[in-house]
Amino acid sequence: MPAPCALFILGHAGTGKSVLTTRFIRQQLQRQHTWCVLDKDTVGEYWTGPFLQACGQDPNDRDSPFFKEKIRDLQYKSTLLIGKEQLELGLNVVFPGPWSRELASGALFSAMALGLPANTRLIHVWLDLPHEIRKERIIKRADPRDQWKLEHWGDYIQSLKKPPAVEEGKIPVLDASSSPEALLAALQELLETATIPPEHPESA
Repeated sequence: MPAPCALFILGHAGTGKSVLTTRFIRQQLQRQHTWCVLDKDTVGEYWTGPFLQACGQDPNDRDSPFFKEKIRDLQYKSTLLIGKEQLELGLNVVFPGPWSRELASGALFSAMALGLPANTRLIHVWLDLPHEIRKERIIKRADPRDQWKLEHWGDYIQSLKKPPAVEEGKIPVLDASSSPEALLAALQELLETATIPPEHPESA
């Protein structure tokens, strides 16, 4: 059985991670390739709001220090735990999301550090888009979880930086304004060149 793939579609809010993920999955299903989607927002949606409310916080908060300290990692670790089970079954998994802490620590480049099967083929791509277009998209989707970003847009975009792994060319960057066909072709090329990480060479 081929080693399963974990595809991380990365980027800041409003770059189209979820849209590209959906298009990619539909394409793969048409080709009779089985993939699973694990979006950390969906994984944590049912309990995150009530958790925040029980702690006296805004249930739509996704940007405060409280959220980032108390809840953020629970969402991501839950997502990885579910992903581990799928990958162990041989299913490929797409993980759309920022994954900022895991990028900063380098954990996103190690299946073992993420708690995923050691033979998992890790694939990463970063979606890039100008701030003004991202803001238009965020306004259009009208998600209450984006309220803080929009109310503090200047501070928000000032806090955003491309991860060093992106700046250094370790992760390929895709122009998110490209056509769906071009983006899907780029993902397919990445899939075809993905290799098993060196920490598990016996499965190569």
